Amino acid sequence: MTEAQLEAQLRAAITQAFPWLPSQGISHQLSFTFKLGHNEVTVGGALKNLARARLDVLISFQGKHLAIFELKRPGVAITDDDRDQGLSYARMLHPQPPLVVVSNGTDVSMYETFSGNLWNPAIKSETALKSLVENSTKMATANLKEAVGTLMGSDPIVWMQAVRQVTQQSFDEFTGDWGDLGLPFVREFLLPRKATRAALKALQEKRRLVSVESQPFLGKSHVLRELAELTCQGQDIAVLYLDADAGISLFDQLARIVSDVLDWPLSGAEAEHWLKQLSNSDGPQLILAIDHIGPDRDDLRRDLETLTSNSFGDSVGVLIALDDTVAESMMQQQSGRAPSRIGRRAIRLNLDVLDDQEFGVAERVLLDHRFGFVKGAKFSEELRVPWILRTMAAYPASLPNYRNEDLVAAMSPVPGMEVLEFAESRFDLSQAPFNRYYELAQAILADIQDQERPYQLKLELSETFLVRRKFALEHLAVSELNEMVKHGLVRESKSEAGDNVLVVRLPQLMAAQIADCLARDLVVRSRKDPEDAADWLISVTESLPMGDVIAAVSLAGSAIQNQGLDVRVLSRFLNRPPEDIVLEPGTRVATSFGGMGIVNMTLGERGKLFAEIQGVVHEIEPDEEEIGPHRSTSDFQPFLVLSHLAGHGFEAIPKDDNSGARADPTLLLEVGSSPTVLRRARGELQRLSIPVHELDGGGSVVCHLAGVIEPITWSMIRFLGRENVKMLDEFIDIATLEIRPAFLVRLDLALRQTSSSNDHARAQWAQSVRKDIIEPLLREYVSETLHS
Repeated sequence: MTEAQLEAQLRAAITQAFPWLPSQGISHQLSFTFKLGHNEVTVGGALKNLARARLDVLISFQGKHLAIFELKRPGVAITDDDRDQGLSYARMLHPQPPLVVVSNGTDVSMYETFSGNLWNPAIKSETALKSLVENSTKMATANLKEAVGTLMGSDPIVWMQAVRQVTQQSFDEFTGDWGDLGLPFVREFLLPRKATRAALKALQEKRRLVSVESQPFLGKSHVLRELAELTCQGQDIAVLYLDADAGISLFDQLARIVSDVLDWPLSGAEAEHWLKQLSNSDGPQLILAIDHIGPDRDDLRRDLETLTSNSFGDSVGVLIALDDTVAESMMQQQSGRAPSRIGRRAIRLNLDVLDDQEFGVAERVLLDHRFGFVKGAKFSEELRVPWILRTMAAYPASLPNYRNEDLVAAMSPVPGMEVLEFAESRFDLSQAPFNRYYELAQAILADIQDQERPYQLKLELSETFLVRRKFALEHLAVSELNEMVKHGLVRESKSEAGDNVLVVRLPQLMAAQIADCLARDLVVRSRKDPEDAADWLISVTESLPMGDVIAAVSLAGSAIQNQGLDVRVLSRFLNRPPEDIVLEPGTRVATSFGGMGIVNMTLGERGKLFAEIQGVVHEIEPDEEEIGPHRSTSDFQPFLVLSHLAGHGFEAIPKDDNSGARADPTLLLEVGSSPTVLRRARGELQRLSIPVHELDGGGSVVCHLAGVIEPITWSMIRFLGRENVKMLDEFIDIATLEIRPAFLVRLDLALRQTSSSNDHARAQWAQSVRKDIIEPLLREYVSETLHS
């Protein structure tokens, strides 16, 4: 049927229903809008609606609402459902039309809106209609709860719009600008994840329960948001977001949301009944997306078991986001020997850090927002963590130049000290509950230094800021912790070892607060024994997330607080370069792999490895070129910390003398001369495998084709882009007095990057130095690095 044919059929049906009204006073709308609670719902769609056997039209007479007119296809019988839906629409409109008319072109039925009874006066006329209108005005207290219930249960057009608007409002509450680091989402910014597509596929296949699991802060909430956005325009799925942090049963929370937002007062039992009816309908799917499920939620477990039982149909699906430790307890029986009911029913999806493909997409999405990484970012494990990416972008977004839409921010491929400094500036730390992060930071540091803590906790602390509850209670009162939980600053969970822990929900702020705590302690410790203070700082931070950055910030903070830093502290760092070690067969090590949790390994002879994964031991043979003793490089932390510090200008001032000399060029030279690749060796093998050049005297350096992957190289770039030409020339002269192959290669890479600077004079200087000074030296001492 064409639009013109539809219009002709509709006018004929209206004339048939109202032959006693002058046609020039009658008008109609193929779509109309009404308020459902705080939201607006639109009914319309003309041909699409008629294809489903019923078209809803609003009829007006002399400019006033007259009737909801339900036009059915010819030959389709009129039912009570047609009447009930029309009455529900009419009762939601303001002002209410007095009539509901259902017609199939042959049969016509008219109902009074306020009573639902057939309207059948002795004579249908304008006078009878006027009497009905007057009576309708007096009786306009129709049961809105019943009307909303009818629409939410039987009409996908209504309940899908209502659900989507409720979900959008929930996400809006957690969404801000780039600098709103206290909120998890950024407006108009979302990183696509493979787990979202896998979850959508499973739900479309009518799998009743899908679980997205990961360590904290890898983007589970973003998967729920992405699923809602992917389905928000379709006709098959609507997503309702529920935050389990509310601490009440699933059905009670659903009832509360519906009551508050849709003005449809329900009890938990009525909400459960509504879901059950919807689940057994033939219409679109409703997906409950449940976030922030904590440990020990037996009530939620029971609700999930109910929702996924045989008493519910497959038109209601459930997507849950779980921290990995919570997932294990929920998916297993208490004995741990068999899957629980939920474990047997769930499709389990692991969410890890961004893989190569996802990171490539993330780079393109960020570039759409005018954030571009310098080459080398794809090798950074830290940049695969969503919260670090977000914080890195928030810093340039806060600068005045970002308002110039013709500019693109060139971002560091290695997160540095400015990430923590910026994060701390975004919160008022003088006010509760944010001011309690400092005490929580002290608790984390106390936990880290507990020599009896289980190894599983050590590994978890290297990935996530968390603290055992017993340590937190040594620094904060129960009421203070409860307030932090209430405000979303921490979340209760369990560690791999089974301890009750608190997971920090603002990791960037916690990193800054830990650095502040360390700076204050370092002031005291360095006065007693500078070298011991340096060793203590290295030990505490080497297993923390972004521990090298935290240590660098704490060194700078200590110098500011104490009006200087004992040079013996930095000397101790310089005297601890990375060293190669041989690991003896029989050595046991543990690591954490995405999707597998903690993996225990035993080193065998000639490169062989025995890995215990989920209770099963796997024997791993080395490649032919890797047969031999197990080797490793230890003690990266000191030089990594200095790598970050070297990117900031500071002076060395002799005691009792106000005159000083810049010390950062010395650090650039000393650390930059290390024949070891200075980066954190974490992550997938692909990202660990970078192109390098072997040095004749031993060691290796990064090939320029990899880009900037070491913080010391980025510090060189910062130095070359910041200082005046006189200082730069002096630096080049001193740096080339003695041939240091590793330094020359890093300096060459820094000059390559500086050559692309928007500062044309500086770019020209860099090109000239590289061509006239550095290239001849490289050609003589490390010629293989000059390949194109």
